[in-house]
Amino acid sequence: MKTHAKQPAQRRCATPPQVLPIAAACAGAVLLMGAAHAQQAPQQLETVVVTGIRSAIESSISVKRNADSIVEAVTAEDLGKLPDLSIAESLARLPGLAAQRVNGNAQVLSIRGMSPKYGVTLLNGREMVSSGSDRSVEFDQFPAELMGGATVYKTPDAALGAQGLSGTVNMQSIRPLNFRGRQGNLNARMEKNSNGEQIPGLSSQGKRLSASYVDQFADRTIGVALGYAHLDSPEQQQHYANWWWANTANTKSYPPDWCGGDCGLKGVDRDAVSLQGFEATAFSTNQVRNGLMGVFEYKPNDQLHTVLDLYYSNFSKKFVGREFQGEMNTWNGVTYHGTSYENFGGEKVTVGGAIDNIAGKLLSRRNQRDDTIKAIGLNNELKLGGWTTVADLSYSKADRDETTAEMYAGSSLPSGFTSTAISMTGFSQFVPSINWADPAVMSLQQFWGQMGAARHFKVSDELKSLRLSAKRELDWGAVHQFEGGFNYSERSKDYRAVKEAYDLKTGKTNLAFPNGILMAPATLGFGSIPAVANFDVQALLDTGLFSARADDLSSAPNREWGVREKVSTAFGKFSLEFNAGVPVRGNIGLQVVHAKQEGHGLAWIDNSTQPVSGGKSYTDVLPSLNLAADLGSNTMLRFGAARVLARPNMEDMRAGVTNISRATTGKGEWSASGGNPTLDPWRADAVDLALEKYYGKRSYISLAGFYKELKSTVYKQDILGYDFSGYPDPLKGDPRYPILTYTGKLNAMANGDGGYVRGTEFSAAIDGAKLSPMLDGFGAILSASFTKSSIHQNNDLSNPLEGLSGTVASWVLYYEKSGLQARVAQRYRSRYMAAVRNAWGDTSYTTIEPEHITDLQLGYGWDSGPLKGVSVLFQVNNVTNEAYRTMMTVSDNSGTVPNLLYPGTYEKYGRQYLLGVNYKF
Repeated sequence: MKTHAKQPAQRRCATPPQVLPIAAACAGAVLLMGAAHAQQAPQQLETVVVTGIRSAIESSISVKRNADSIVEAVTAEDLGKLPDLSIAESLARLPGLAAQRVNGNAQVLSIRGMSPKYGVTLLNGREMVSSGSDRSVEFDQFPAELMGGATVYKTPDAALGAQGLSGTVNMQSIRPLNFRGRQGNLNARMEKNSNGEQIPGLSSQGKRLSASYVDQFADRTIGVALGYAHLDSPEQQQHYANWWWANTANTKSYPPDWCGGDCGLKGVDRDAVSLQGFEATAFSTNQVRNGLMGVFEYKPNDQLHTVLDLYYSNFSKKFVGREFQGEMNTWNGVTYHGTSYENFGGEKVTVGGAIDNIAGKLLSRRNQRDDTIKAIGLNNELKLGGWTTVADLSYSKADRDETTAEMYAGSSLPSGFTSTAISMTGFSQFVPSINWADPAVMSLQQFWGQMGAARHFKVSDELKSLRLSAKRELDWGAVHQFEGGFNYSERSKDYRAVKEAYDLKTGKTNLAFPNGILMAPATLGFGSIPAVANFDVQALLDTGLFSARADDLSSAPNREWGVREKVSTAFGKFSLEFNAGVPVRGNIGLQVVHAKQEGHGLAWIDNSTQPVSGGKSYTDVLPSLNLAADLGSNTMLRFGAARVLARPNMEDMRAGVTNISRATTGKGEWSASGGNPTLDPWRADAVDLALEKYYGKRSYISLAGFYKELKSTVYKQDILGYDFSGYPDPLKGDPRYPILTYTGKLNAMANGDGGYVRGTEFSAAIDGAKLSPMLDGFGAILSASFTKSSIHQNNDLSNPLEGLSGTVASWVLYYEKSGLQARVAQRYRSRYMAAVRNAWGDTSYTTIEPEHITDLQLGYGWDSGPLKGVSVLFQVNNVTNEAYRTMMTVSDNSGTVPNLLYPGTYEKYGRQYLLGVNYKF
């Protein structure tokens, strides 16, 4: 078996350079364990109590080894102590999983190269709601301190109440009766961001506090677990974004009459691509999260077991931003002086020079978001006559209330840049020709027909479910247990985003800053803009000088909607144990899922909205098979096969319709755009194969492969033959164009052809003591996955599948002995396309560049003496201050390099320093 393990490890040459040397060394070390273990003489057994990092590794490996399905797991090091700041970061280190950073924090997860919307997240086996516009759970709303661990199912288990196409994450709270006695944990950490105060007066320091308590009563028949976690954390963000790149002198795309005969930039060579606009923003954010977890367990005898789970989280996030925007295109009449160029990917690009006549402006941004998640679950298990019956009732609800607002200021003087240094890899530098913080030349001004604007978001997601099941031990040859039952859930999600514009009550479009409004200037020094006027949106609105009006009403069909789902699942599963030359265990199961869905929304007709709705029902039969063969010598061969699905994105299931029109030629066919409440799910047939070799409790090596053949996908397209009967005539009965048909096309998300997603995964854990007594306490964990797909986002061949990173890798090196703990970890994710939301909440797709996120942790704990139970901890997250980078396609380049990606967004979030103390009792 050593040969089989070694060859796949050698093929991992695509692993990024930062990971490859450690991966190769660790893989080789694991292979040496077999020989080292075989040469060891029999030793006297002794009982050793392992805690901390090594205990968590033991527990996680035990879950993986003993599961019938192919799973990955993370386990808390101790009560109230997962190794990372959020459960998302811990999960992102598992093979085949990757996190997407939002404002610097790991927030949502992709499993096996598919975006978050293709997976399902459970809490204690129950599907969880989300406060966003889709199904994907934002993991940063679940404090790591309140979680006992999480299991990721890569192959389905028919007994799971809900399952995803890419995989299923099941977060677990602790069970108090599993503890040996009373335990408690108090944790306090001080936090600081290395970027400092990006906005004067908004602190870069924060704190984290948590407390956990477990106890048992009534002769260990009653157990109680309580947990509280408080987060008061700063985000200090430096944001820079290029708006668009173009060669405007390219007359193939810009007809000469658009620009009076010449669309080229003055002072710029006609064969050069140039930046057409940008924004530089300093953000300061304060996020406060309070999480509560309660578990009440009752087990008076072996026949009855009752567990009540309670979870509550309130996540409040406030950020302010000071932004400079500069338009530098030919329509503004800009002129370059002393222009310089560089070659970028075979293209000639303008990268320097002075610029006159830019269109510059300042924006003050303010955002307030409050998310609340509540979940309760009651599980009753009763054993009767050889049967174990379970009744599980649960309820969860998520609410979001968010407001994003902005106000504008401009200069009374012509403006430009005395010098520029446009970077293709980082922050570009612009030295302004005027002082953008001088109140003598700055004033509040109207842009885009308004002095400012705000958008108000409200999201409500509610899920109720009932599960009834029974299982029984059997002696039917290979079948040793049956489990079957029924799960019913009702889910409703409502989303509303409305915009309002602000005007001066006087009707003017310009106003000097009111007294007391301006604060100490903010700096955008990372972009060479030394100072900008610092004013607050809410303070301006509180002056009473502005009025609000409804705006952007025609977009309501895309931004106001509701979806209702009723899902009934009947399931049955047989657990298997038999001998096929080697011992084999596993399960074979079936789910029959019936879904009824309804989409509600608005249609924009005759400058007003009208309610519309639609829906459908469908049934899916989902077989699954999991087999694990014991090949001997602690080697397992696993096989999985299943039909899987992912229900459509809820935003796509809206019934809203807009842009309704009717042709004035031919039969006068209708057309519109909107949502599609009749969507079918994504469906796929999946096959998995994994080989695992275990060396003791804390070491293993695994090689796995998977293939998903998608039978149905979802992407935007024209739905032909759409019935528009019942809609008013958009031509208002013009006698010149009588209605000849009520059919036409609706541009919306619809089901289409499939494709494949396939990949390989390598993972290993190494206990240094297995190699040499001198390495006792040292260890390593590493993983790498490589994924490909024939599917393209929205069926556009120039775009990969959303969430697909070709390479995902991670490594952890640790030392733990005599109270000392040290851990350094890094996760890597290659380029991928992701769905992101702008300030107005609208979804767009962007290409996110590769990133390496490195974290460091040092600690020491006392096991005896007056400080027994006390430990101290120092952490540095994002050690290298890794930038977040996106790319975009260039418009109208010189044509020499098609499909070349140009820099988009570049953000720095700073390093996060934490110093804390923990007390366990």
